[in-house]
Amino acid sequence: MISIRHIFRNKLVLVAAHVAAWTCLFLFPFFIYRIRVEDHSFYLKEAINTLFIIGLFYLNIYVLIPRFFTLKRIGIYIGFVMLSLLFIGAQQALVEYQFMKRIMAFKMGAVGMAVTGPGMMLPARGKMLITGGAIMDDDQGPELHIAQFARPSPGWRRRAILDYRNSRPVIATVGMDSMATMTATMAAPATPFGDRLFIRHFFFPEIFRKSATFTLLMLFMSGFIKIGLEWFKSEKQREELKLANLNAELKFLKSQINPHFLFNSLNTIYSLAHRRSPETEHALVKLSNILRYMIYQSNEDKVQLSSELRYLQDYIDIQRLRMTRNIPVEFSQDGDASGLEIAPMLLIPFVENAFKHGVSYREEAFINIRLHIEPGGILHLVVRNRLFKQRVAEKGGVGLNNALKRLSLLYHDAHTITVREHGDEYIADLKIALKHDEVLSVG
Repeated sequence: MISIRHIFRNKLVLVAAHVAAWTCLFLFPFFIYRIRVEDHSFYLKEAINTLFIIGLFYLNIYVLIPRFFTLKRIGIYIGFVMLSLLFIGAQQALVEYQFMKRIMAFKMGAVGMAVTGPGMMLPARGKMLITGGAIMDDDQGPELHIAQFARPSPGWRRRAILDYRNSRPVIATVGMDSMATMTATMAAPATPFGDRLFIRHFFFPEIFRKSATFTLLMLFMSGFIKIGLEWFKSEKQREELKLANLNAELKFLKSQINPHFLFNSLNTIYSLAHRRSPETEHALVKLSNILRYMIYQSNEDKVQLSSELRYLQDYIDIQRLRMTRNIPVEFSQDGDASGLEIAPMLLIPFVENAFKHGVSYREEAFINIRLHIEPGGILHLVVRNRLFKQRVAEKGGVGLNNALKRLSLLYHDAHTITVREHGDEYIADLKIALKHDEVLSVG
């Protein structure tokens, strides 16, 4: 099964996802507010404005933040932000001007406007789309329209009547109160379209307020996304570095363990040979099995638990050969080890510690090793040996401390270990969840 992370590593898929996201953002208002657009040039206007906003989004992510913000050149970054606000504001005002100029053109090609009182009088034929003020059309015939504006002068209303005289549009301004009849009071030619509309819309504060809002929103959103991506990237690098250090440390620990066990085993063989024991040949076979395991399997991340237990059994057999009959060594094992894996040479240090510090030829001693595999893949190892107060366990070496460190690295949340003194006994009690999902893999 292909993972989602692997899919999004494909550049074409990533580009398609970006295009789909921006398309949804562009169409979102039309689905939410159910806007009906009479003039389809409105889509072109919004598309142009959206493209500039998208360009600013990627400019901030891939240029401004990496080159200025992350390098602590905050002053330059703020300067570019201010320039972006001015540029996007001017761009949207210019697009708005061109859009308004188009939709308010007359069929006959003449364009005009007039101002009466505080309201803006716009000539129109048919339906109009007005930004910055509300307007209502009232058909009074094929050539006549009445437009009521949103900002009348105090105490009375102003209306504009559009008529044609000598093939030119003119505006007749009329005054009316609640009881009066409409009478023409003035007729004047329409003023040129360009100057008035340019001043009205290009410098209209709402356009700059809208553009500034979207510009800052895109800058903040792109900045947040970029910072989030950089954080995840640094976290990934930190985890990779941590894992690399862990792998190097584990390899170093295992390189220490190999000669440690080898030297102990050779000491045992030497003791047998020195006594000319007939068990020397048997001990050499056991040692060859141990060396084979150490050479071919100790460098693996995990090995079969059954292999680790055979290695443990061979080691105990060699140690028994050098013990006198007065020192009982008991080893019991039960449970099903099939299908379970464990880090190699992880159990040996606990057994070796018992043979190293729990044996005396002058005082009574014993070693008891009990290994039980519980249902669910829980390995339970208990090692007991006689405690001799005059002996001090090695510190800072590669024995038991080494094993405890490996357990902490490999089975951090999947093991419990208790090492305690109880009377004249030294007890090491270890539990490992071998099927734990979070066991680290050593590369």
